Amino acid sequence: MKEKLYLIILPLLIILLSSCLSVTTVLEHKASGSGTLTLDYRISKKAAGIQKDAHSGKNLIPLPVNEADFNETASLNPGVSLRNFSETEDSHYVYIQADLEYETLDDLEPFLGIPVDYSRSGDVNRLVLTFLDPDTQLDAESKAILGSLFAEDRLVFEMSFPSAVRSSTYGSIDGRTVAFESALVDLYGDSGFVWAVEW
Repeated sequence: MKEKLYLIILPLLIILLSSCLSVTTVLEHKASGSGTLTLDYRISKKAAGIQKDAHSGKNLIPLPVNEADFNETASLNPGVSLRNFSETEDSHYVYIQADLEYETLDDLEPFLGIPVDYSRSGDVNRLVLTFLDPDTQLDAESKAILGSLFAEDRLVFEMSFPSAVRSSTYGSIDGRTVAFESALVDLYGDSGFVWAVEW
């Protein structure tokens, strides 16, 4: 178990140096099954440098961090196209915004950096995002380390669907939209973090 935990924590310790990742994600899903995804996030320049120096296929940050990353990921996933990309920076951070079009929700997994599972039963659609598998438990020391690294970082997610949202394990529902915001450290709870939305 300690070896498994080491493999989980080590990349986080490397990339999450001094508050380096805050993400805002906006998804607009259509009745056709396609939609758009906007990713708006910042990463520390140090973390971005580590990513750029990483060998292909071994990126430490589970998100594309530059236009080349997006183009490469899109080229491997024909169901997604990059509509727009912008990158700015200041003395500490790189700020990235990317607008994507997708053909199916399952196409988004490489861009979100987490498992994405879409299913339909009758007239009920279900989307499951697994930020942390319930079987992956972190000890108190690891949580304390993550707490200091993630202290100022947040995840903001807004998803809109073609019909009213029936249920959501997290966030607030407003008609066809569900919105969720959390400190990143809160994703690493005792029961994992799996977000399921039905509409």
